[in-house]
Amino acid sequence: MIGCKLRISLVAVAACVPLCAAFSAGCGMASVSSSSGTPGTGSRCTHRRSSPLVLSMARSGYDMSRKNFDLLSARQIRADALFRYETLNQSEPLRINIFLIATVTLLGYPLWCESVTGDLPSIAGQIGSVGLGLGSATLFWRERSRRSSQLSRIEKELNAEQLSLLVPVNTAISDNRPKATLTQLRSKRRIIAVKGSKEQIETSDIFTTLCCFRRRLAQSQTLVVIVPTDSSTVEDWCSNTKSLGSALWLAEASQKDEWLAYFDELDSTSNESNDLVWFVLNFKGRSVASGKREAPRLFELLGQQLQPQELLDEGDEDAIDGESADRILDLQRHFYSTLTSTSEARGMEALFDGSPAGEVQEVVEEGGRIDDWSTCLAEGARPEGMSISGSDVWFESPTLAYSTCVEFPANAGVDDATLLAVQKWVRGGEQDEWKLSLHQTIPWSQSSRAGGTLRCDCRGCTALARSPERRTFGGIIG
Repeated sequence: MIGCKLRISLVAVAACVPLCAAFSAGCGMASVSSSSGTPGTGSRCTHRRSSPLVLSMARSGYDMSRKNFDLLSARQIRADALFRYETLNQSEPLRINIFLIATVTLLGYPLWCESVTGDLPSIAGQIGSVGLGLGSATLFWRERSRRSSQLSRIEKELNAEQLSLLVPVNTAISDNRPKATLTQLRSKRRIIAVKGSKEQIETSDIFTTLCCFRRRLAQSQTLVVIVPTDSSTVEDWCSNTKSLGSALWLAEASQKDEWLAYFDELDSTSNESNDLVWFVLNFKGRSVASGKREAPRLFELLGQQLQPQELLDEGDEDAIDGESADRILDLQRHFYSTLTSTSEARGMEALFDGSPAGEVQEVVEEGGRIDDWSTCLAEGARPEGMSISGSDVWFESPTLAYSTCVEFPANAGVDDATLLAVQKWVRGGEQDEWKLSLHQTIPWSQSSRAGGTLRCDCRGCTALARSPERRTFGGIIG
């Protein structure tokens, strides 16, 4: 009888391995490997052995977007999302299998111990096996949750591929705007998509910020599509439509209902479907940033995710549109002359309006340190020899304007650091002199991401370092 129990138990334990393997296969975790790239990095995989399989399935009419039931996630998931996950993650499915096997084996120890060893399990052994089993179960659930989050993000990225927009063109040549899907724009354009009402767009100053960085969006090959939840148009968001021109950075949603349905899918966890929602896709169609309720910090996004694709040169011409813009650029040049060639703080303070900027104040209130202009302009601290080029000016109103430019530090190499800078100019009335309210700068080059940013007002400057990146489409949204 004991021998019978022993054989039955051994068969049961041995069956655990193929059972778990079958369980994983049913969850879409079949072994798929790549010939290069680091496991789990995904973006470094340059060749996939399974590509011929995908091509043959596509040619045979198999719908890769068809949803299959995923046992681990307990929901329907697109087949191509499962395939992409399997291709980009080799070690994670293995860890899930190992933790599942360990959990079943350890928690079942009191049941099979006597049959396998011939002895009853001790109290200490039972407590230890249960403790280790619970630990393995916790690790299994953690890995399973990470997998579900990755699949959710990948699926949302794939669902965005069929969204279409009208690509902006130079109106001096043609008024016909071609239609393109996000799939067709992959590797050609980055995408910033924003959903919101007229009131949300106005109160968050999204459109003002986009217009301020219009030249930088074009240089980074980024298209912006704003999907209104009401009947508002560009004329409602912008008080200075004449200055928009062709707006080669501003696209238009082709199928508005499809865009709104997609945004509702992203924001499915929110009780209020009318929240302001936005996301950013890179050249590969993968999400690099997203958020809701608050407007995107476009300046930081440009430095970290939307690097320039055009060659930045010290000979780039300024964009001058009228005498007003020329006056702003004169003040900008005066500011940089003072910044790079003098240690006199009074000269710098005279350029500012004297009111603390909100962007600097929020850093100070969070415990940040601000260095006064005497410290910033001291010998060895000021950026001597730095030059600027490619300036641009945007007038939001007769009393509010923004200027941007690219900075070239004197000690930077050809492929080394260039910086993007923006200045905010204000005045009390149309007859008053423009005063500088805020100056910001951030590293902006093709070869690297920004590690920090600098904000300055009438008091001095404060520096911010980049915080750890957060996953998008699986965290901030959905």
